[in-house]
Amino acid sequence: MNKIQKFHHSVTENGKLQLRIITEYQDDAGNVLDKKYGDPYTPADTKDMTGWDDRSKDIVSAITNPTTLTEFEAECPHTHGVGLEECITHDRVIEEDGKIAVRRITRIFDEGKEVSKEYHRSWIMPGDNPASKDVISKAVAEKIHTASVISAYETKQATLTLEPK
Repeated sequence: MNKIQKFHHSVTENGKLQLRIITEYQDDAGNVLDKKYGDPYTPADTKDMTGWDDRSKDIVSAITNPTTLTEFEAECPHTHGVGLEECITHDRVIEEDGKIAVRRITRIFDEGKEVSKEYHRSWIMPGDNPASKDVISKAVAEKIHTASVISAYETKQATLTLEPK
């Protein structure tokens, strides 16, 4: 039996890194018997990432880049609490193989009270052009989708398509 710890990275609607530690318990053949998810936590000081994993450091460097922060502030919706308003935000989950799940959250407010909330999920795969995505998702993709991540992802996909069903 084996115990393996993995990191689950995400970026919240307000542009903050969240990290959860996932502990997998596997049998000797590598089959997952159980998973335990730790509580999410965020770096207290993004300028001091001592002790954090490289993926977390890369994500923080992407989302704290001054240009990204300026563009995020311009893109970030501000409701006024008057009349009907639509507010669109995004959160993201970054998978181990580099896929980024982007969840668009559309909220409708009537006189400041939320009356509707809808979700739409899309993906940024390693090698995809993230230009049409929101500012934070684009910045994260541009930072973590290195040539080696893209190559490993494409190799994995090619292997999956060759496996018999």
